[in-house]
Amino acid sequence: MTSLQEVKEKKPGIEKHHMKLLAVDIPMAGGPDQWLFFIGDEEEYMIGGGLISELQDLVIKALAATKEFEDREQLEDEEDSGMELQETRRKHHEKIVKLEKGDSQ
Repeated sequence: MTSLQEVKEKKPGIEKHHMKLLAVDIPMAGGPDQWLFFIGDEEEYMIGGGLISELQDLVIKALAATKEFEDREQLEDEEDSGMELQETRRKHHEKIVKLEKGDSQ
């Protein structure tokens, strides 16, 4: 779920703002996402041909890409850890073999 808001400062330097649009995007399993408008309506949302929606889609895609990169990085870290463990085991085995050869001579 994502939220969207548009705030306009009424008078510069004064901490009073006028909120023109406050909406929440609700993902729906059985169809298109729905919007819940707290302030404003679909008319404000569609200003500029739905530019707000397009910008939100870009942000959502960027967040998804970030998540995908993080998942790949975690997988690579796990693979690296596995390879390091195998290398440690191999070196340990070599030491044991050397020690056993030294004792038998």
